[in-house]
Amino acid sequence: MAIIRGLIASIYVGIQIESNWTKKWLYAIYILLFAFSTTLPVIIIYGFLAGGFNTDVFGFAFVGSLFYFVFSSLFFNTSFTVIDDREHYRMLKYIIVSKTNYVIYTLGRAIGYVILQVSASIIVLLIFIPVFRLTLSVNVWLLMAALVAGFIGSFGIALMFASYYLLSIREETSLMDILFGALFLISGAMFPPTILPKFGYFASLYFPLSSAIELGRYALFGRHLTTFLSGYSTFGLVSFTYAINISYFIIGLILINFALKTAVKKGYIDITTAF
Repeated sequence: MAIIRGLIASIYVGIQIESNWTKKWLYAIYILLFAFSTTLPVIIIYGFLAGGFNTDVFGFAFVGSLFYFVFSSLFFNTSFTVIDDREHYRMLKYIIVSKTNYVIYTLGRAIGYVILQVSASIIVLLIFIPVFRLTLSVNVWLLMAALVAGFIGSFGIALMFASYYLLSIREETSLMDILFGALFLISGAMFPPTILPKFGYFASLYFPLSSAIELGRYALFGRHLTTFLSGYSTFGLVSFTYAINISYFIIGLILINFALKTAVKKGYIDITTAF
């Protein structure tokens, strides 16, 4: 029960912190517009400039960009909580020494982000499905499986970056900003990884978000829109996706526990850099 209470409290804290700069209704509009803005390049490039909206290419990129918006926001914002709690609120040390496990606290923050991002993405989909006349064949269970797998992998990435930030005594958000774009290229969000060079394709194949995004597309359209991962059966695609994403989560879990012990030992949990 203590773990559940801590998790619920963390979810609540995360949502409150994210929206504390304005009124809740205005923040809801901001989240919705942010989700729409991620699809705007797709609408312009694939819709207006390259063949129209009712094409596989447009559906591939439109849905992929929404999934990447959800998953990347999760690992970006969740990992940034280390800097936010340590530098801005100066509460990191109190969180770590409290009865709530730090990984559970971080998990709650991640769930809070996902609730907000998924809600905005669903609204964007409901608005633009009839506008763009997207033909969907939704498998709800597969869609839930894709979201859960993507959450697991994204949370694993978040733990990896959180580990780095715990052991860094400088504010280095530029690293995440750079990787945010680089990871977008190999995620298969806007174009199939099969067009990448061999090294890029290999990186994309074993990057957790690419398989989770493809599983999400498969769940929404009922088929593969490109040849990427099309050789897998439904069960094979789900198995491969979970194997990759769970592997990243396990690595992240190992790294965060090592980083926590090291940061406490070196006194990094309450150090500030005037950020």
